[in-house]
Amino acid sequence: MAAGERVSQLTERLVEQLGQHRVFHLRCYALVALTTFAAALYNTNYVFLAADVPYRCVIPECEAANSTEYSPAWLQQALPEDPVERRCSARVPRGPDCGDFSSELRRCDTWMYGSRDTIVAEFNLACQEWKRTLVGTVHNMGMLVSVILLGYVSDRWGRKVALVLSSTLVGVIGTMKAFSVSYEMYIIVEFLETVAGASGFPAAYIITIELLGQDKRVLTTAFLGIMLVLGGISFALLAKTFHYWRTFILVVYPPSVLFISYIYFLPESIRWLLSKGRKAEAVKIIMKAAKMNKVTLSEDLMRQLTEEEKVKTEEQQKTEQKSLWLQILKSPVIMSRLAICSWWWITCTFVFYGLAINSVSLAGDKYTNYILVVSVEVIAVVTNALVLDRIGRKRTLFIAYLVCGLSCIAIAFVPADLPWLVTVLYLLGKIAITQAFNGIYMYTSELFPTHARHSLLGFCSMVGRIGSIVAPQMPLLAIYVEWLPSVLFGSAALLAASLMLTTPETLNVRLPDTIQEAEEIGLKPRAAPPPKTCDTDTHVTSKF
Repeated sequence: MAAGERVSQLTERLVEQLGQHRVFHLRCYALVALTTFAAALYNTNYVFLAADVPYRCVIPECEAANSTEYSPAWLQQALPEDPVERRCSARVPRGPDCGDFSSELRRCDTWMYGSRDTIVAEFNLACQEWKRTLVGTVHNMGMLVSVILLGYVSDRWGRKVALVLSSTLVGVIGTMKAFSVSYEMYIIVEFLETVAGASGFPAAYIITIELLGQDKRVLTTAFLGIMLVLGGISFALLAKTFHYWRTFILVVYPPSVLFISYIYFLPESIRWLLSKGRKAEAVKIIMKAAKMNKVTLSEDLMRQLTEEEKVKTEEQQKTEQKSLWLQILKSPVIMSRLAICSWWWITCTFVFYGLAINSVSLAGDKYTNYILVVSVEVIAVVTNALVLDRIGRKRTLFIAYLVCGLSCIAIAFVPADLPWLVTVLYLLGKIAITQAFNGIYMYTSELFPTHARHSLLGFCSMVGRIGSIVAPQMPLLAIYVEWLPSVLFGSAALLAASLMLTTPETLNVRLPDTIQEAEEIGLKPRAAPPPKTCDTDTHVTSKF
């Protein structure tokens, strides 16, 4: 029997005997949930920290340079009618009393801001919209680098190491943004913060899914999805409470330093330790888990866990790792899935973040709009929990992409006098893309082998960041072609739906531990062993 298959069978037996919803597991879920909640606080911070604020030209002939009156009586006469020009240009006054203005427009070089809550006023970014939207793009470029680095760390040194590093460093580096003295410094720190912290959620997801059996994967995804929603709502409420961007940073970021304590409190992934041949470390965690869960492991399982095996040298492990990647590159099945999964991720990040960013431009209070758009994600999470294990991963995700695509494209054809219909279609598209994004984490992880799961999931996430890099530029594009962003969102989603037809269903299939097992998904039945109906764990009600 291959080593990967032995590990797979061993972990499945462990899951059965340890249970999945007892004290040890609930403790792990709670710890991971906190990191997921925190990740949602930082994930789209630029939506408010780099948000647009009202500003106008300073007319030197009519007011002093240190004037604080934003709307003097003569202002409407001084500004052109065009909404774009009136922010960057002004009419030339005919006389010193500013009672009359000519039709001649003059480009402004000094501005007055109606609010100083964001970096736009702080760093004088008036009429430089590209600099404002660049913050979001740089943030997501950091995500692209992060998934490469932390994906490698996770598969090489452990899931816990990756999670602790990511969750702690984001607090340390992110706090430095509050002390930025220039736009350039802010951009650099924004990039470094994201490089360090963007992989917190993927690491948390991998740890949780490897702790469970295949029958609880959907609950895992739903659980973490709800934590993201709660974090997103809290983010908007905190931003509304602490308007000034430096204050918001100093309130939200420093507590993340406490995640360094997870070195002592959070156990490493047992599945990962066994796949690396580190049985001694795995046994310590297993025995602790058995004690906390008050279960007794079978003698046969204990024998398999404690039997001595040839210990591989570090050089042999490196050779095996190189061999693994050569096998991946030579596998047309894995490479094809990698390409398809990458487009799914591009679509999810492009549409998900694009809709979230654009939500603040909808009619009404921007904080309320953001909370509304985030809150409807609960519908997607609950829907996934109900249908993923019933109708399957493929059908669920296909419908989600299809609904999202049609909703977004339909927005472009809604008459201007029906803003409520735009909002309905907008929210429907957000629900659908959230459902796809929520499910794609699980579906992607089920298609790849344990030895390279985080790295391949990270690769898909890395390529997917192309979508999130482009998404912050959509408000800028909408200034020139208002309907184009929604059509681009919809077209990407429809293409993703069509690609969903080319991959296998993973419902009731255990996680593959080897490349061969991953390739065989969809070719022949590889169902997980049926649960033991007499096992006491089956009578414990889930806490999710």
